[in-house]
Amino acid sequence: MGTASTKSRGSKQKGRRANAAPDDNETEHLADANAESADAGGEMSRRAWWIACALVMLVAALVRLYQLELRPMHHDEGVNGFFLNNLIRTGVFRYDPTNYHGPTLYYFTLPLAFVAERLGVYGTWTVRLLPLIFGLATVWLTLGLRRYIGRVGALSAGALLALSPGVVFFSRYFIHEMMFVFFTLGIVVAALRYYESGAPTQQTDAGTGYAAAAMSLLLVGASLAATYRPKLYTFALVLIIFNGGMLLFALRRYDGARSIYLVLAAVSAALLFATKETAFISVGVLLIAWALAWGYTSLAARQGWFGARASATGKRGKQSGKTGAGGGGDVATPGLIERLGGWPRILVLLTTALGIFLFVNVVFYSSFFTNPKGVRAAIEAYEVWKKTGESGFHGYGPHKYLEWLVASNRYLEWLVRDGKGVAPNYDWESGEEPLLFLLACAGALVALLREPRRRFPLFAALWGFGLLAAYSLIKYKTPWLVLSMLVPFAIAGGYAVDWLYRRRTTGARPLALAVLGVALVVAAVQTARLNYVHYDDDRYIYVYAHTKREYLDLINEVNRIAERAGTKYETNINVAAPEYWPMPWYFRDYKRVGYQSRVIPTTTDAVVITSSTQSAEMQATNGANYQLVGTYPMRPGVTLNLYARRDLAGR
Repeated sequence: MGTASTKSRGSKQKGRRANAAPDDNETEHLADANAESADAGGEMSRRAWWIACALVMLVAALVRLYQLELRPMHHDEGVNGFFLNNLIRTGVFRYDPTNYHGPTLYYFTLPLAFVAERLGVYGTWTVRLLPLIFGLATVWLTLGLRRYIGRVGALSAGALLALSPGVVFFSRYFIHEMMFVFFTLGIVVAALRYYESGAPTQQTDAGTGYAAAAMSLLLVGASLAATYRPKLYTFALVLIIFNGGMLLFALRRYDGARSIYLVLAAVSAALLFATKETAFISVGVLLIAWALAWGYTSLAARQGWFGARASATGKRGKQSGKTGAGGGGDVATPGLIERLGGWPRILVLLTTALGIFLFVNVVFYSSFFTNPKGVRAAIEAYEVWKKTGESGFHGYGPHKYLEWLVASNRYLEWLVRDGKGVAPNYDWESGEEPLLFLLACAGALVALLREPRRRFPLFAALWGFGLLAAYSLIKYKTPWLVLSMLVPFAIAGGYAVDWLYRRRTTGARPLALAVLGVALVVAAVQTARLNYVHYDDDRYIYVYAHTKREYLDLINEVNRIAERAGTKYETNINVAAPEYWPMPWYFRDYKRVGYQSRVIPTTTDAVVITSSTQSAEMQATNGANYQLVGTYPMRPGVTLNLYARRDLAGR
């Protein structure tokens, strides 16, 4: 039951809305015709909102920054670091679709790494800072969804992402995944803001729109000319700069202030595709989720499913009464085509967005017009990764992501696999995100059955579960792919908390806060255990073929031997082990490192590093001159032996 003061505030706000345009915090009807009041009945002031957002961001920053270098580099991080080092020192990066992802990670890290190297602080902390920043930006974008899932919902979603074990783990990981997730969410937020703004009210010259579309295509042509016709490079570059400025001017004249969101959506989509080849899966799921959410809410309103028709006309009687905190509003909104300005305008804008999308991709895949083969390689990548997805490499059954997220049972897994041999016990093992997943399920059910007029929460649920279904159907599975699902799951879960918080029944708010509190406490405990204690324990799902902490002891011992030899970075290092990544990252300052991948006779190398399986061969070949210093596990199934030249080993 609302108190007298609450009702009074609600009446005052209702009166203000009748005489003034809604402010930034109360324009939910623009994006979702039936959204709840963004301030949940006025319980949270603007000041309280910003304080809560600051706390969420502070917690998110602290758990990500704390001991950022603690975990050894994964071999994938080492490979990415190797490419970044080459880019810093030679200015060259060449995209190769057969083994590696897109170029954005390296170019976005380059300015930070370049400055850090000049200041003498370049290292693991530096390169991991970029995905950390994108992780924080993802939390911030989620907090900005208050118009669509309510303030409590946005704060809940942001907090869930701030403490999610998986989101924190991969925000501290120098791979492409966190950027990929941010750009996906960027498309969604930019599209929401664009739709929310509505078409310009005043008539605009169609010729201006055609000019903007032509300019965007001219950008693509100029970028291709700069890439494939070096003699035209200077002219093309001048044309790109001038034409780009004119494009933004013409687009604003034609489509108004909202055009900036069209540009941001196109750039986000382009950067998504320039980050990872799996972008087409995410974009496909987004489109399907949008179509299903729009179709379902429209059909529910027409058919009156679950009270949608009654709430659409505001006739909820005693169940709701007012439309402030309890819902309501009119389902009937201008059609999508009309809201976007009609088909002629849509086609012009789509052409313009396509031109921007292609231009950004050409810029990155051509390595800023220096690698013509990179543009073609970007297209060939989809065939390469199609074969990867169909192969047995990292292959698991369709149930695997549910096991990783929620729980696994050894007996059930044995049944799914083959059901042969001795059956294991029935023990259950918890997944890494069980409560987040359950909250997402609750949000999906609320959007479907309790508030079927709400498009965005349903879209978020369909987005998350759509990605789960899509990736489950692909044989290739790795834990970091789960990260793309966690953001929409958090949004749907935050909406579930917001819906419960807004109930008028006694005890609803304490229950909502208790549910959120339990989820956050569990997530915080899991995050601490995963990121600061068991970060190299492969019994944890997100720790996937990760480098063991003892590996750093090997690196430190090599550094000590180099110091004793008096040659430091001029020390001869012979790496005979066939598996050695991320060693090139840790030996990046050494100038005389040979990665032989086999044992060869030597007397001049200060150290020789072999696999434990090469012990007999090393003893037979170089045993007279080298002494075993230590044995170090690198990752599951790989152990390294460190040998020092006898005149250095005993000193």
